[in-house]
Amino acid sequence: MCDSAQIIATSFAPWLVMPFAKADLAKLGGTESHKGEFRAHLQFRNEKGTNINIYGPCRTTEDEAQKDLDQIRAAGSIGRNREEGLKIMEAEARRIKMSAEYQSQIQQTIERMASQEIIDESDYEDERSDHSEPEWMKEYPSEEESPEEALQPTRPTLTPLEATAELTRFRPIHGKPSDLKHLLECKADPNMPLKLGDISPLRKVMSFAAERYVAQMRDLLLQYGANESDKDRERWDSRQQADIAEKIMKNNYKNIDKDYNPWSGNEVDF
Repeated sequence: MCDSAQIIATSFAPWLVMPFAKADLAKLGGTESHKGEFRAHLQFRNEKGTNINIYGPCRTTEDEAQKDLDQIRAAGSIGRNREEGLKIMEAEARRIKMSAEYQSQIQQTIERMASQEIIDESDYEDERSDHSEPEWMKEYPSEEESPEEALQPTRPTLTPLEATAELTRFRPIHGKPSDLKHLLECKADPNMPLKLGDISPLRKVMSFAAERYVAQMRDLLLQYGANESDKDRERWDSRQQADIAEKIMKNNYKNIDKDYNPWSGNEVDF
């Protein structure tokens, strides 16, 4: 009777009496189409023989889904054994899905705010249809107002998601430290998930901010928790060297006698 029970167990549940094949984590899973989009999908059995599925977030392109798959596989490679690697892969897949959802919320907020801006502009045009005096003329600062008060813009209070959406649209080449500080004070996320091909706010500042603002903007982002990699620090060193070289070039240009003519007084008869 015991032998019969063992034969049945072996026939229907072989993983209970013999180890199952250990799949190479670097080759586990693939990408699949799902509701018109693509996602990473990894399927395996755990030590108890339970079938486990790990899914990545839905992406618009297969390349994006493949990058998720590669990232999940790479995370599993740090496990000390297969089971630990699989648990790490599950955790990484959850993290990627949360990041994708967060990025989607930011994008939706950007679209909503852009739509509201279009509506506001339309309302302004309707108000001006009677050729009345424009509002900016009525609000022209009086002589009693100080220049600083007249020039100080009224900054709206933003939710953290709205501030993060605005930070994605922040252009360091045109913006000022006060603009950036306002977004960060409204709890904009300097480490937001990035769309494909985009760069972090810190790298944008180091690459495009004006020389007089770049150090202050960089310090603000770091103060509010921006992550700085070794490559970012190398870029900062390069940016500082480039700014110094530009200053030297400008100073040399100022010292050139622009009225100097190398041919004056030195006419030569040929």
